[in-house]
Amino acid sequence: MAVTDYQGPAFDSNELKELKQKLVDASHILDDQGITDGFGHVSARIAGANAFITLAGVSPGCATVQRLVLLDFDGHYLGGDNAPPYEWPIHACILKARPEVASVCHTHSKWSSLFSVLKGGLPPVHMYAKFLPVAGPPIYPAAGLVGTVQRGEALVTALQDSAAVLLRAHGDAVVGASVEQALLRTVQLSFLGELAHRAVDHGEPLYLSAEELATFSADQAFPARPWEYYLSRIRARRSP
Repeated sequence: MAVTDYQGPAFDSNELKELKQKLVDASHILDDQGITDGFGHVSARIAGANAFITLAGVSPGCATVQRLVLLDFDGHYLGGDNAPPYEWPIHACILKARPEVASVCHTHSKWSSLFSVLKGGLPPVHMYAKFLPVAGPPIYPAAGLVGTVQRGEALVTALQDSAAVLLRAHGDAVVGASVEQALLRTVQLSFLGELAHRAVDHGEPLYLSAEELATFSADQAFPARPWEYYLSRIRARRSP
């Protein structure tokens, strides 16, 4: 273990057992939904500490609780499988800059990648876009993987206070107040990209206005339902 002032729970503690399983479940859901391939990762903040857990050099669809790693915001190894993802600064820099964020998903979604290179970005075509700015998610304009703190901080600058950012010719980073919320937003972002792509085949879309998004945002939400649904799908897949 690296020299650090980390005072949070140990990687193998019972306190982190549920959180680690959520990370594995979220990873399997992203794979089941066809959003990730061999790359991508989900992270979760350790409450009260400058640290997080994420996937340890493993594809999301192959994630297990044994193949997770605990890191501090400087990238120091604190426990688990000592194989941090190359783009760990995505998680560390966002979590450090946005204390209200508890989880970050990074994927190479084909839909996010597509709209990251279009001049118009991804404008809102469905009520699922209510968690995004009316102009759509901002775009991180730089090429290259986010494998350094400098690039991670530049990504944070592009993200600002949005819930998602598209990475040019790369993918996305999506944040949430919980693993469940970050996961659901990532799935919805993929849905929005596919729908926007299909919409132009039928004419010029009438994109949602700020007022329409506000109306949808004011409606009652049912956040537990989709998480339960997606869990049921991966559990059925795990069954012999």
